[in-house]
Amino acid sequence: MTESMPHPDMLTGSKALAKIRLTCILLAVFILVLLSLFLRLVFTLLPKHLFLRFNVRFVIHPFSRLLMRIVGVKLVVHGQIPASRHLIVSNHQGILDSLLHMAITPCMVISNALIRNMKVIGGVMELLGFVFVDRSRRKSIVELLQPATSMMTQSKVNMGFFPEGKSGDGIELLPFHSPFFKIAIDSNAGIQPLAFRWTHANGHAVSPAQRMTFTYLVKHGSIVQHLSNLLGLRQKVLVVKVLKPISAQEIAEKNWTRKEVSQRSEDLIREALADKTGW
Repeated sequence: MTESMPHPDMLTGSKALAKIRLTCILLAVFILVLLSLFLRLVFTLLPKHLFLRFNVRFVIHPFSRLLMRIVGVKLVVHGQIPASRHLIVSNHQGILDSLLHMAITPCMVISNALIRNMKVIGGVMELLGFVFVDRSRRKSIVELLQPATSMMTQSKVNMGFFPEGKSGDGIELLPFHSPFFKIAIDSNAGIQPLAFRWTHANGHAVSPAQRMTFTYLVKHGSIVQHLSNLLGLRQKVLVVKVLKPISAQEIAEKNWTRKEVSQRSEDLIREALADKTGW
């Protein structure tokens, strides 16, 4: 199999349905940007963290839920997520994962600074208040994560990221990277681990091999084609398990380092994914 060939078990979506959904997504994003721009003008003379707090809770969160519905995703969430001051961490499978974090809780996802350099997407994300981290620059961890730590401390919103660092195959959880967990320690915030899995698509249960449908890897070819295929699938069911949170008090009492917090989070998520019940 060549690198441009899709996985043989990947599900196939309708091109017509994908076009309809893409049109609706573009319209929703356009309205989202207008509302965020209006809100930023309203908060011009006020501290930026107040804009971020209101924008995340009253614009980004509800619009993310709307976008999930447009994409055709039915969310099944087991458990309740704290509304603020938690670092949301989960397994990472594909390009819809950031939208998932923002749809299930008022949350801003940490993004790579490379995305900010993309003219249209980067500009929109910056307008919405996304926090960008430039991993290519040689800085200390404290300096590198300072923007994200400040946002967590001042705006008091949830913040999400994916400790694996890259998409997995939907079956095996990759080892966690610990640096971003320092945000929780430095901002005296808790950790909320999540485990999610795609369970149904086109009215049928998704097999382990078919979970590759929701993961974008370079060998799959064009990311545009990958997204088009996802949009073309009819209703997709995404089950999310909200695991036991790791409180700021527990982290402080046990004097955990970022590596220890990272390992604890990984253990909880790995255990939840291995549990065959509830999916």
